[in-house]
Amino acid sequence: MSELTVTATFPLGEFNAHDGEGRAEWPPAPARVLAAMLSAAHGLGEGVSEVEVLFRCRPPRITAPPAGKRQIGYGRWVPVNNEVKMAKDGSPTGIIDRNDRLLEKQAKAPERGMIVGTDPSDVVRWTFAADDSADLGVLQKVARSVEYLGRPTSPVLLDVVDGAVEAPPHYSCWEPDPLGWIQLRVGTEGLLAALDAREEERRRSTVTGTHPYMSVRPTAPYRLVGAQSGDGAAPDTRELLRTCSLYRMPHSGREGAALVHAADAALVMEQLRDSLEGIGWMLPLIGGLGRRHLPVLRGVLVTGGPRLPSVGLAVRTGVVEARLAETRTMASLPRVLRAATAPSSQWTTVVSRVGEPERIMRMLKERASGLGCRLVEAECHSESRSDGGIDVQENNGRWHVSVAFDAVVPGPVVFDGTLMVPLGATTLAVNPRRPRAD
Repeated sequence: MSELTVTATFPLGEFNAHDGEGRAEWPPAPARVLAAMLSAAHGLGEGVSEVEVLFRCRPPRITAPPAGKRQIGYGRWVPVNNEVKMAKDGSPTGIIDRNDRLLEKQAKAPERGMIVGTDPSDVVRWTFAADDSADLGVLQKVARSVEYLGRPTSPVLLDVVDGAVEAPPHYSCWEPDPLGWIQLRVGTEGLLAALDAREEERRRSTVTGTHPYMSVRPTAPYRLVGAQSGDGAAPDTRELLRTCSLYRMPHSGREGAALVHAADAALVMEQLRDSLEGIGWMLPLIGGLGRRHLPVLRGVLVTGGPRLPSVGLAVRTGVVEARLAETRTMASLPRVLRAATAPSSQWTTVVSRVGEPERIMRMLKERASGLGCRLVEAECHSESRSDGGIDVQENNGRWHVSVAFDAVVPGPVVFDGTLMVPLGATTLAVNPRRPRAD
């Protein structure tokens, strides 16, 4: 197994494309690059099998220079002086112009895109772990025949080089990470089959300009290791919330619902993980009840996995039902998540973990390596050091964990499926008790 890198420069200083939600896309998705190369290979009549190999590779590592969004506040109007020509049996046969519609226009949304530097060093790179049999010469020929990515208004110069090329320190880097919060479209064998099926449908169509819908859009989780605005930038909270589901605990005192104490957080999360297969990380949301500010579990934030309407849970006070809710229904959630992912070199757990200290230390070293840093110090302790955390009440093999890295890293920092929080963060409790106004 060897590495090869696809490189891209944008001579006009623009990359115009949007993601599935209509926002400017950055970085250019690996699936977009591979689809463009596959189309170019079919056009050249060679290199198809070589490009198809890249669809079977693991998601690539991506590096990109600093870039900024194009702020376009105006729309576009395009001519619509044509219509589909129909046969007698009602089937479409082509597109014809209509002179009586010559001046008609149709409004289209503003073109989304990014401003990119035009210096030869402003290069976007996708590094693949490819098969040793990959023909570099053929891939270079295919890549150099690609004219644009995204909109034709942003031409591109693609190339392929051998090995992994080191990017400058100020570049952003997107690393594939099963616990990452960024979802990027990637190439897979399923996407390759879907592209072939769409091209066959387009070939058989008798209507000019047919563009069949693609229902297969596989994604992979990534982590942003570097940041354009400086080292250790936190993720956009709004983007992070898009990947989350919120399971709210019943409100105590309503309809005889059982109270879910904060001390039940670990028990609740274990049951949620068993019920919601394939989830990523979780974050318990702990708040206060009454004048004495009794710690209770308000809900659990979950990434990935199925979105079940409700999950039955057994807690110390009885059986409760956690219900799926929109994240916007908890007003303090953006603030809590922002505090939980703020850049820091010191992190701690909210919920105690089960395990021998030696095993926990091994897991922490592996997690530090995945974050691109080194573990300087780690400690297992029974007292919680986070806002809203719960102390370990008895000697039951559970521990809180605090760590120090040799560099500031942005969240989410995940340990054993649960979000860690910056040490010293003080705004992690949801709906905290407001002080009385005297």
